[in-house]
Amino acid sequence: MSDPASRVAALRSRKAARRKIVMVTAYDFVSARVVARAGADVVLVGDSAANTVLGYSSTRDVSLDEMTMLAAAVKRGLAAGAAAESAGGAQPLLVGDMPYGTYERDDVTAVETARRFRAVGCDAVKLEGAGPSASRVRAIVAAGIPVMGHVGLLPQQASGALRARARTAREALGLARDARELEAAGCFAIVFEAIPAAVSALVVPTLGVPVIGIGAGGATDGQVLVFHDIVGLTDGRTPRFVKRYATLLSEMVTAVAAFASDVRAGTYPEEAHQYGMEDGELERLREALGE
Repeated sequence: MSDPASRVAALRSRKAARRKIVMVTAYDFVSARVVARAGADVVLVGDSAANTVLGYSSTRDVSLDEMTMLAAAVKRGLAAGAAAESAGGAQPLLVGDMPYGTYERDDVTAVETARRFRAVGCDAVKLEGAGPSASRVRAIVAAGIPVMGHVGLLPQQASGALRARARTAREALGLARDARELEAAGCFAIVFEAIPAAVSALVVPTLGVPVIGIGAGGATDGQVLVFHDIVGLTDGRTPRFVKRYATLLSEMVTAVAAFASDVRAGTYPEEAHQYGMEDGELERLREALGE
């Protein structure tokens, strides 16, 4: 399955068969290669790259140029990861996260942004919210580009602390309406972020498209986490829904500190780490240098 349509259809089939969908947010060649080899179904180049790899304070700060540059690197990593598998495994569906300010203004702008992501190899794009965003979804889908929706906590629109959503009946009903609106507009899948598990359990069965959860409980059709959170590359406090499966940050610090210690002690490089030269060539060099 090499084309976007067949990959999207595969996700629908997984939902119908009640087979969980694995989505990972990745931002570069190395992480994408790992994720592809691990067998993920979907890879999202998330605008959280703003915080995680670019050092911005808000997801609103990342630009379209930066996002498409990262998406192109991820595409190359997915190809390399799939090729590394003995069976030549299929590449995951690649979704580009449309950054803040690149789709809200009008449908034309939204389609132009989506085409930028398609040009660097993304199979689909993701955008936040319903309401006006539903119109953007219809326009992008009409242009032949699959769209993933996003409801619940919307980081691009949040001000202040990021908190869970749909914790009242009224908010939960609004989320359900938004999700149905996005499905009707043509979204092939929807992300539910930071909502009570009980709400997901009630709403997910009412939708015909796959729902990918992040902090939304186990009733969703799949789950997504950020690569850096999964392998323990992030520092400090993490959201409640994050589960770390490794602690690579501390191991990396230890490794670099050991390198620094060897350099300062003069124990690196050892002979095994150096290149040699034939004796005759070395002697000619010495003569030429006047030694």
